[in-house]
Order: sequence, then structure tokens, then C-alpha cells
Amino acid sequence: MSQQAPPRAESSPWQGRGLLEHISETALDDDYYVYRGSQPRPSWRTGIVVGLVVTLFAMLVTTAAVQTRNDRPATELERRTLAADIEARQKTLDERRAAAAALSAQVQALRQSGDPDTGQPVNLSVLASSSAVQGPGIVITTESSPDGQEAGRITDRDLQVLVNGLWYAGAEAVAINGNRVGTLTSIRTAGDAITVNYRSITSPYSVAALGDSESLQTRLGQNAAGAYWENRRKRSGVEFAMAPSSEVTLPPVPDQRLDLKHASTLEEDR
Repeated sequence: MSQQAPPRAESSPWQGRGLLEHISETALDDDYYVYRGSQPRPSWRTGIVVGLVVTLFAMLVTTAAVQTRNDRPATELERRTLAADIEARQKTLDERRAAAAALSAQVQALRQSGDPDTGQPVNLSVLASSSAVQGPGIVITTESSPDGQEAGRITDRDLQVLVNGLWYAGAEAVAINGNRVGTLTSIRTAGDAITVNYRSITSPYSVAALGDSESLQTRLGQNAAGAYWENRRKRSGVEFAMAPSSEVTLPPVPDQRLDLKHASTLEEDR
């Protein structure tokens, strides 16, 4: 009895090749190649459109670069001008700060100075009208109109407006017919006469103001009081004359016009 030969082993589909090579060749599914083969290829029109878009973008970038380069000198000039302006303004600010500091030092020195007789600071005594003063200033003389009309008669209101206008113009001290005007001074009509500090005064009225004569005249003419008196002169015929003076002497306010009187509460009776 003869022996049969052993069956031959079937050959492997990747026999003779490496395992890695076989996996690499069969990594994608067959359907992928079918789908890829069915995709339409881009036409020549698509290439032209893409080229035009790329060209347009390149032109925009080039134009922006050229414009930036051309604008650079103007931008640099503006930057230098702005820097110079800032430096000039800073210098002006420093100068004004120095001037303010110097003025503050002067004010402090004036506050510390005092009248050797009274011991009161000189500037406060002037403001309170408690001491006599002298110096340059102006003298205003006014009188009722010569025709005797009621509209041309000088009133207490006229003098009040004039005094307030002088204060506004920078007067340091004011007096009417030798009566110093202080914080408690009243200018009013009593009967047929005008009174200042409860003293009757008569026409013509002489109003003296202490201060820089040129500045007082200019500022009085520019403020509302100056306009009021100019209108009175033109419409009512009142006389109004103003002249500078190198030496104006004004007396102090009467003592009774310096005392402040305050009200006080009364204790309730229980």
C-alpha cells in the first residue's frame, strides 16, 4: 500500500512581501478611489479667477505699502510739531507756576507785616477802613443838572451805583465828600439830603477813590456803573467829571461804623 503525499499549503496573498508593505498598500478603502475618480477636475476658468484674486490682493498690498511710505514724512512732521507744542506749553505752565509761587510768597509777607501803631495787619486795616490812607487815585465830581428838572437830580441810588462801580474797578478805598465808605456805611436819602455814615452831604458831590488812576478810569468806563452814569449824563444832563490825582488822602470810617452788632438769644423763662 502506497503512502499519499501531504497536502500543499495554499499560498498567502502577501507571500514574499513584508507585512508593513501590505498594510501600507491596503490602508484606504476601495470606495475612496471610486469617489475620487468621480470628482470633476477644476476647469481653466477657475484657474483664471484664482489668478485674478491673487493679483488683486498683491496690488492692494503694494498700494498700501507705497501709501504708508509716502505718508511717513508728513506723519514725522506732525509728530515733531506736536512734541514742540507740548514742550512749549509745559514751559509756559512752569513759568506760571513759578509766578504763582512768587505771588503767594508776597501775599504771605504782606500778611505778616503790620501797622507799628496798632499792631493790626496793614492790608486788613485798609479793607476795614479803620485807618487813614493816602496815595494816587481819581476824584469824581458830580452835580445835579442845571435845569433843575427832577430827572436830573442826583439821588442816593446814583451814588451807590458809582461807589459799587469803583469797588468793581479795583479801588482800594472810597470816600464821598470826605466820608470814608466802609463795610457798615449806608448811603441813603434822609429828607431832602443824602447821608453817608448818617452825615448829611450837599451838592456838588466829590467821590475820591484810591488806586491806580489809569486803571480805575479805564475799568470804570467799561463796567456797568460807567455805562449807567454815561446814560445819566446824556439823558438827564447831570454833570460828571473825572480826573486823576497823584495824592488822595482819605480819613478812617467813624468808630461807630466799625463796631459789629450781633443778635443774641434770650434765655427762656421757666
